Amino acid sequence: MKTIIFYSSTYNGNTLKIAESMAAALSADLVPIEAKISDIDLSKYDLIGFGSAIHFAGHTIRLQRFVSELPLQEKQVFIFSTRCRPFLGSYHKALKEVLKRQKANLVGEFSCVGFDRTGPWVLINGYNKNRPDTNDLFKARLFAEKLQQKLNPLSFIAKEAITEYKQGVAFRINGKNRIAGRKVVFLNTTSCIQCGKCMKVCPMNIFSKSDTILPMNDENCIQCQLCAKNCPTSSLYIHESFANGMRIAMREMFSTKLQNRYNSKVE
Repeated sequence: MKTIIFYSSTYNGNTLKIAESMAAALSADLVPIEAKISDIDLSKYDLIGFGSAIHFAGHTIRLQRFVSELPLQEKQVFIFSTRCRPFLGSYHKALKEVLKRQKANLVGEFSCVGFDRTGPWVLINGYNKNRPDTNDLFKARLFAEKLQQKLNPLSFIAKEAITEYKQGVAFRINGKNRIAGRKVVFLNTTSCIQCGKCMKVCPMNIFSKSDTILPMNDENCIQCQLCAKNCPTSSLYIHESFANGMRIAMREMFSTKLQNRYNSKVE
């Protein structure tokens, strides 16, 4: 998923810190709104982010005007902000209205507090000192990773009917794509380039290769997402769910199968 993030961070660099954390998680291009937009082809991007500090109960007016001039119809977008007050309230409302007029598809929003030394806060040398902190940056990264998973092109596949079984692996056919996987680990064998990175990083030895790489024994998957994060073609999707989480917890409590599977990988 190719992503670009536009930001305005003109005061203490609060918003830039959040933007950098999200960009690192999404491998996104990070661009200030002062950039020359004519040099950027938005048609190349699957996801677009917009963020700034909150000024007078809304995103900075410069960002709002910037967004209003972009071709965003049917584009997947998310917004983020840093603010002084502890509660978000309706601070995102103005930018959301701009996006609505642009016919963009808003898929997520994030906000956290940031250091402010304006107005009355100069009397105490600033409010929200040391924010955003490491916890805020972690939450921003987690938001980005969850958004990436939500928009994965295979996020729907667990609900589709199984078409066939081969080598003990379930397959689903969706258009030109042939997708292997039963309940947890799904691999688009059509877009997979057989690079083997999933086999190298998976701690539970889920993947095996004969003629092609396939997810085997996905009941052993612990949902660490390492395979999906390292897949260069976004061909892997891990279906996270409460049921899958409980399955892992129960197997860890009452058997040694997961531990034995892990040991077989690292030995």
